[in-house]
Amino acid sequence: MCTLSFIPKTTGYLIGMNRDERLTRERALPPQISNLAGLQAVFPCEPGGGTWIGSNSAGITFALLNRNSGLVKPPKLRSRGDIIPQLLAFSRISDAAGLMDSFNPAGMLPFRLAGFFPAERTVLQWSWDSHELQGMEMGWRTHHWFSSGVSDELARDTRSRTFHDAWRHRSAGSAEWLRGLHASHAPVRGSFSVCVHRPDAETVSYTEIDLGPELTMRYHAGHPCQALGRFDSETTLGPRFGHLAAAS
Repeated sequence: MCTLSFIPKTTGYLIGMNRDERLTRERALPPQISNLAGLQAVFPCEPGGGTWIGSNSAGITFALLNRNSGLVKPPKLRSRGDIIPQLLAFSRISDAAGLMDSFNPAGMLPFRLAGFFPAERTVLQWSWDSHELQGMEMGWRTHHWFSSGVSDELARDTRSRTFHDAWRHRSAGSAEWLRGLHASHAPVRGSFSVCVHRPDAETVSYTEIDLGPELTMRYHAGHPCQALGRFDSETTLGPRFGHLAAAS
């Protein structure tokens, strides 16, 4: 259950992601810097050690969304959150694609995984439906992804209209605009608004990644609609992409 936005810039990109989870799920830890095979990586961390979004010092970002077709899901035997930390150890698109080509996600719940590779100006997506893992290349252009524990189709239909209307605004594409969009309750506050509010689940965090001369990850734990542009932490990998500085 998530909403993910990707906006390419003249150099770099802007990403915003809402994480929607059940209220019974444990709270995640804020982003921290890790060393992975000679690269620096930054990502928020689930209690089990996995993550749903992360970036590395090569400027590469991966984001993982739930995939809900409405069919009965198989039992969960492995965590999908373990995928991204493995991928963040790579600085080349060929290495990441090679790992996913040989990856066996059996036992994991269905997912969609997006990878953003600025050096090649390429977006790759992998989709797992509990039976087959398929990869595809997408253009280096604006993309939005929507998922919901209730229905991916209804979430896509409702939220895509909100995003379509938002792109008419003069400030469309800016960081401030993206934050407001991910805090939106249009057309009505509830299960399918971008900022989700359900009796059993809600949007629990907003992560923003801004890649320019440096890569900066900003993180807010809680409803985006209550953040008003404020963040709990801001971590920078830079300059592109040598030494690192972190601030919170």
